[in-house]
Amino acid sequence: MALTLALAAIGLLHFVWAFSPWPMKDAATFSRTIGGVDDDRMPPVVSTLAVGLALFGGAVLTLMVNESVPAVGPDWLRLVGMYGLTVVLLARGLGGYVINRRAPVEFQRLNTVLYSPLCVALGTLSAIVAVAATRR
Repeated sequence: MALTLALAAIGLLHFVWAFSPWPMKDAATFSRTIGGVDDDRMPPVVSTLAVGLALFGGAVLTLMVNESVPAVGPDWLRLVGMYGLTVVLLARGLGGYVINRRAPVEFQRLNTVLYSPLCVALGTLSAIVAVAATRR
């Protein structure tokens, strides 16, 4: 459930960010702190919504794999999706430290203490769910 709630919450944040720089005061601060670029524009709406939708999809997939909600599609496809989610989250978490090299200082700080560790933790939870589902 922790994985599902975290993915859904982060997905919701991305939906908010598609239209607002909240909790930052403006687009420039948002881009430097959350986006990791020294720019005065918000990320494109379509890509931000796509990330939010993917995160919500990961949350729903987790519920389906845990048999908390009715499953859609074949078991093997849900498992592939769960392992894919694991790879993406771990890649973002571990690769996030490489991103720091070219990012603004504001992003580097949050990425080092929050974004990357959170992605590694969520990737680890996703791996646990995927392995447990594989063993059933």
